[in-house]
Amino acid sequence: MNAPNYSLEGKVVLVTGAAQGLGAAMAEACAGQGAQLHLQDLNADGVHSTAEALRAKGYEASATAFDLTDFSACETWVKETAAKTGVIWGLINNAGFINHGHVTSQTIEDYQSIYNLHVFAPFVLAREAGKVMQQNPGPQRGRIVSVSSIAATHPRPSIGNYASSKAAIAGLTRSLAADFGKDGICANAIAPGYVLTAINRKILSDKAFVRRIENRTPAARWAEPEEIAGPAAFLMSEAASYINGQLLAIDGGMNAFLQSNEA
Repeated sequence: MNAPNYSLEGKVVLVTGAAQGLGAAMAEACAGQGAQLHLQDLNADGVHSTAEALRAKGYEASATAFDLTDFSACETWVKETAAKTGVIWGLINNAGFINHGHVTSQTIEDYQSIYNLHVFAPFVLAREAGKVMQQNPGPQRGRIVSVSSIAATHPRPSIGNYASSKAAIAGLTRSLAADFGKDGICANAIAPGYVLTAINRKILSDKAFVRRIENRTPAARWAEPEEIAGPAAFLMSEAASYINGQLLAIDGGMNAFLQSNEA
């Protein structure tokens, strides 16, 4: 029996939303396993800084800044990366944003904008990257990991557009697994709980809310980005060859815990 292969040595991995937070952490986790990183973000300065910081540590990383809701630009990025490298092994669909509001105050445009980034861009990227992965030598040909959320299954008030889009990415992941499974391409999603990232800066200022989350989580704390990045890097590896179509909760046990720790 062969030992599990957790290495990503020489494997080309694309990561979206990599300027900071979870994207930057997942990029570094994959780089630490030897991956050749191609990073995307709308924030040009941020994504180039991430790539530069990785290169300073001896990793291979390049950066491209563009808007993922420009779907033709998504196609171009994948095709140009494949033309340069000859192969694509992995895609991490991470980019996202929040636009919270009560259902009565939300508009069709509020939902369309978040679906464009959270669902339609990952669909286009997975479609195009999957075509390249199908040409890789087998039997294992690639990995697609998308970022869903605990909100997909456990929403709170006023996050309907976000929660429903994250549920949609979980459904898309299962469909990708069904379509690509026979090609040796595994598609999975991760569902982070509450993480100490810049995107959560506003709610982190609400100390009462922070305490409620801590009390609702068996781990009794929020996650560090690196704690989400490790499982994502594992799912990118050949060791995850029989994990397909799954939504992996990385939430300190919150989704399995019915009561509060509050005294």
